[in-house]
Amino acid sequence: MSELLIDVYMDTSCPWCRMGTTSLLTALKQLPEDKKATVRWNAFQINPGIRPEGEDYRQVMIGRLGGVPQFEARKQQYHENGNRFGLKYNMDIVQYTPNTTLSHQLISMAPEHVKVQLIEKIYTAYFEEGVNIGDVDELVKIGSSVGMGEAAELKERLLQGEGLDKVELGQHTAQKLGVRGVPFFVINEEFSLSGLQSPAEFVKLFEQL
Repeated sequence: MSELLIDVYMDTSCPWCRMGTTSLLTALKQLPEDKKATVRWNAFQINPGIRPEGEDYRQVMIGRLGGVPQFEARKQQYHENGNRFGLKYNMDIVQYTPNTTLSHQLISMAPEHVKVQLIEKIYTAYFEEGVNIGDVDELVKIGSSVGMGEAAELKERLLQGEGLDKVELGQHTAQKLGVRGVPFFVINEEFSLSGLQSPAEFVKLFEQL
């Protein structure tokens, strides 16, 4: 039995990370029986300076991309590329660019057997339902829905800073690795892949290891 250790650096408000996560999970379902994979989810914040309450998504993106036409083109990119992975992006209803610290804390707190489900639910809430995933009350609803406990208890744990050390460690490790954008994947602490990969590209690499 050979084992793969896969470190994923991702952000919960990153459209490409959602696609990359889906692509990786699709590839892992194709692993032969003699290979086992362990996935570690590492926090990387693409907007670490965003106010805790979030900022206007449209304004942030127009400012970053340089204008309304560029913003509209980028939304279309998300839609078209998302379709390749069976994902919906309803970016017209997204109001906030969130501060993703709390969402990463929640992921770090989650038991391993619900982590993937939690991550997918956070992505769906943000990109399909327009939920402000920087809002602690919205996050604890999601956490509770995957069996992480009562909302009041989860909220208290988040606000007390549980998991924050792991979030900061992920960001620090990413900086040491020279990660400038996500998704970013490190396989067996040796091979790195930057950006969106297809399931076939993952499978090809896994076959070589």
